Amino acid sequence: MPKSTRIRNSLRYSFWDGFFASIQFGIVEQFAVPLALYMGAGSTAVGLLNFIRNVLVAIIQFFSADLTGILHSRKKLIVSSVFLAAFLWLPTFWLPFFFQRWRVAVFIILFALASAFNMLPTPAWASLMAEYIPPGKRGRYFGWRGAVLGLVYCVSVLLAGLALYLFKPINLFVGFALLLAVAALARFISWYFLNLMYEPRWRVKVTDEFSFWAFIRRIRVSNFARFSVLSAFFVLSVALVSPFFAVYLLKELGFDYFTFTVIISAAVLTTHVTMRYWGRLADQYGNMKIIRLTSCLVAVIPLCWIFSGEPLYLVIVQLLAGFVWAGFNLSSTNFIYDVATANKRERCIAYYNFLTGLGLGVGALLGGFLYRHLPLLWGSSFYNLLLLSASLRLFFALAISLLTKEVKNIKTVRVRALLYDMSGLRALGLLTRELIFRQKM
Repeated sequence: MPKSTRIRNSLRYSFWDGFFASIQFGIVEQFAVPLALYMGAGSTAVGLLNFIRNVLVAIIQFFSADLTGILHSRKKLIVSSVFLAAFLWLPTFWLPFFFQRWRVAVFIILFALASAFNMLPTPAWASLMAEYIPPGKRGRYFGWRGAVLGLVYCVSVLLAGLALYLFKPINLFVGFALLLAVAALARFISWYFLNLMYEPRWRVKVTDEFSFWAFIRRIRVSNFARFSVLSAFFVLSVALVSPFFAVYLLKELGFDYFTFTVIISAAVLTTHVTMRYWGRLADQYGNMKIIRLTSCLVAVIPLCWIFSGEPLYLVIVQLLAGFVWAGFNLSSTNFIYDVATANKRERCIAYYNFLTGLGLGVGALLGGFLYRHLPLLWGSSFYNLLLLSASLRLFFALAISLLTKEVKNIKTVRVRALLYDMSGLRALGLLTRELIFRQKM
């Protein structure tokens, strides 16, 4: 079979892998904290959950490139780790209930372990996908893929929240058990499609290997090293508050599971639906220009949560947040693909994920401590946490803007041109001119 046909088939298998993986991620990412709260966790335990999970994910991804070298195959690492993750989701739910006193602690450990295996193959998968897609088409392809799979993710979140809402008057235990069973099954189906993917001939030379400390020492001269370190501090700023939105909505505002799900799904929906749109802009204007703009907008989002706790208002805020995060996440990923050569890409992604994973973990742990000890503002310490997170986000967003540069060969444009195109006004202007032209004829 020709290589081009194998790649085309692999992209189709990858789509179906992503379809079922999105179902699993929608359940375990959005409902891990509600499940921990159901088991009796408080804000400190939620902080520990996110700290241990993200740090373990960071550490295990740190060794991803070395494990791929030992196995001499990215695909072997991907399929073995995904199988272990799928296998672990059911024990992650059931085993904690055999330890009445240590239920939350056992859940945190098992959830972190399952998440680590789930995320271990990310650098290898990203390296493989980057070989399938030419550089000039990555923005559009991953934007399209993210949009379609994002809808799947969003629907899975909505259905999971609806299931909990319906099961709460009957037996919430059964509701959570059903969700984890679906997550495990979906990941096993995802594993099946990953087995069908084609791995091009691939070998890492000794000259392409470099240690983490060699990577960090190049921070003064390496654009990517600076971007990785600054991104780690940026996501730390985000993680100060992000794990505690569920605590705030379910505990402080007292929302039911359906209202909670609608609010979080709003961001999920716009994040993935607008990825294709951001992909086109990134291909045209460059990933770094999108990162600079959206990182500053991300810093503003926490401030919006201060003004009202009404569900409709929070849904609008989440719609805006999802739109902004879509641009930042897509452009950050594609920037890594652009800056790293094929043989070094997996190791670069592993080190980037290690740093950002540490940032997420430390931010969550620090946020859990601050949630309990910050003074009250308008009756809740959560608002002070929002202000702190927004301030730090803005600081590191500006640092990224000033200290990193674009690597793609693109035309130079001003920010106002990007804003004009981003707002849709350019498309509206073209349509208006076309209508005027036809009327004159």
